[in-house]
Amino acid sequence: MRFARSLRDRFIPERYRSLATELFRFAAVGGVNTIIDFALVNALLFIGPLKAKIVSAVVATTVSYVLNRQWTYQDRDRSSVRREYVLFFALNGVGLLLQEAVLAVAKYGLHFSESNPGDRLAFNIANAAGIALAMIFRFWAYRTFVFTSATPARTAEEREIEALEVAFSDTAAIAPDERQMERLEAAFSDAAAPPAPRQPAEELETPAAKR
Repeated sequence: MRFARSLRDRFIPERYRSLATELFRFAAVGGVNTIIDFALVNALLFIGPLKAKIVSAVVATTVSYVLNRQWTYQDRDRSSVRREYVLFFALNGVGLLLQEAVLAVAKYGLHFSESNPGDRLAFNIANAAGIALAMIFRFWAYRTFVFTSATPARTAEEREIEALEVAFSDTAAIAPDERQMERLEAAFSDAAAPPAPRQPAEELETPAAKR
């Protein structure tokens, strides 16, 4: 993992490193699930490719949820596990439909038969094509709808700017309360008021001076 991280830091720009890490982990989890899927589909092919695919998908989806939650998207928001769980299996249902559609084309469109040993390779190729198509959809759907970010990721430049602002700021900006606002408004209103007109000099003379 350390070697993979060093390669990522050397060849991938910083803004894409988080995405690259998630993509690598997602692909690793997908590889484990693919092994599980192929093993179960081939073991249960005698009940029919579509039924075997349903069984393998249920098992692989459960394993996928645990691994993706605990490893691939471990830093994502965990505030609503129930919502996350329901969305995960719902979107995997869409992925399963994509894979079933590819197998259906192989069985009913190209007329391959599970009872013919020579057609087993064709079903495995169709299964691989369905898995690849579903994985593209799932990676996009997981990041968009299931394992969402709690807060947007900040770049190193943004973190440095924030650190400098904190370091060079002498006081924290605190909003004035209501009494302070009234004093400020009164001070500004007094400053903005026009000065009183000056009286003529003769009007300022006292009666004694006039005499």
